[in-house]
Amino acid sequence: MDIRKDKEEQDQTLVKFYKRDNVRWTSPLLCKLQGDVATGSGVDRHMMSTVIFKLMSGFHINLGSAAITKVFEGEPDHLTPSVSDGLLDNDMFAVAGRMIGHTFLHGGPSFPGLSPAIVHILFGGSLETTPLTLRDCPDLDIRDTVKMLEGDAELKCIDAVHQLCLSWELPAPNATNRKWLSEKLLLHAVIERTRPQINQFQKGLKETGLWSLLIHRRDVIPILFPRESEAQVTPQMILDCIIWPSSITFVFESYRVEDEDESDVVDVCRVSGYLKTFIENASPAELKSLMKFWMGWEVPATEMRVEIVEAPLPTALTCFENLRLPRHYTLYKTFDEDLCACISTSYSGFGRI
Repeated sequence: MDIRKDKEEQDQTLVKFYKRDNVRWTSPLLCKLQGDVATGSGVDRHMMSTVIFKLMSGFHINLGSAAITKVFEGEPDHLTPSVSDGLLDNDMFAVAGRMIGHTFLHGGPSFPGLSPAIVHILFGGSLETTPLTLRDCPDLDIRDTVKMLEGDAELKCIDAVHQLCLSWELPAPNATNRKWLSEKLLLHAVIERTRPQINQFQKGLKETGLWSLLIHRRDVIPILFPRESEAQVTPQMILDCIIWPSSITFVFESYRVEDEDESDVVDVCRVSGYLKTFIENASPAELKSLMKFWMGWEVPATEMRVEIVEAPLPTALTCFENLRLPRHYTLYKTFDEDLCACISTSYSGFGRI
């Protein structure tokens, strides 16, 4: 992918890749960012993170309705497939299935926030046992209609309610069928209208070769589709994985050495303490950005090393899972500002501010 191109061209490159047929998605990754000198596993992780980010936030591709196209819509933990015919006609749900399966196969980020009702149907659950709630319906007008039917109060906008029921071949509301009708409307809005999208999404997942595992190991499904709160990186998760430095690391062109001078221990302890403070007080979004800057994606490694070096700004060796922090910081505020500036650039490549 050429990061010198605009966002629309980058997104088109991603989608074009995942639209290809007969791909062996388990093959080793070899990603390249044109316009960036970075290579290796850090670039692979960066691309896998970008794929999931685009699925969550939307692609800069205009399929006829908006400049940014979202494949899934709705509230956090209640995302449902978009009912856009343009997305369906362009196989975007098969693309989504391939993206999620491919990323998962290579140890990358999962896809958080998908509605439990959609997950239930995706893996063969029955309509009768679908765990539906009003929050699963992204259309606020339909929500209001369902709410009105659930209660006993006199119906407002009765013509609009009748029209909605008629369009979905359901009977008009009366004193005895209101609750039943509200359930049917919600089921149709969330499941029946998105059935083709769910089927296409399932097809994309199957093509990655992941389906057999998901069917025979149901405990893997919540790992692939966790709730957003379960997918968040916590400060303790990061701190538990860090290998802290004990000395200053001097980096030369062909080698590096660690200085054991006792006068440098103070710098190591101070800057390491700044990083610990930053992690403990960072927002979930800042922690995710730190992981992307450090690792290439938001998944912590078993061992993540910190080095204190002579340098003007924080840098990361994503392929080696190393974070390099300058020793010169004597004020936490300056450290915090510089680190935030650096980690905010991770979406565009490596080491670019």
